Amino acid sequence: MKQNEANMWDKQMSMAQVFGQMVAGSFVAVAVIGIPIVYILFFYFIGTFLPIESKQADDPTPDSFVHMSD
Repeated sequence: MKQNEANMWDKQMSMAQVFGQMVAGSFVAVAVIGIPIVYILFFYFIGTFLPIESKQADDPTPDSFVHMSD
């Protein structure tokens, strides 16, 4: 008969596996939260180079949206 499973359990190995899962989860959280933030900041940064007139100009395609008739 094999040894009892309780005698084969290694606490350090279990802690290393739990820590590894927590680190992997933190990378997923950075990807899910960080990528959209970087995306928004990138376009904000590009927008800072636009002249003021382009930011205050009227919409070049005012009829591009579908209007519901009353």
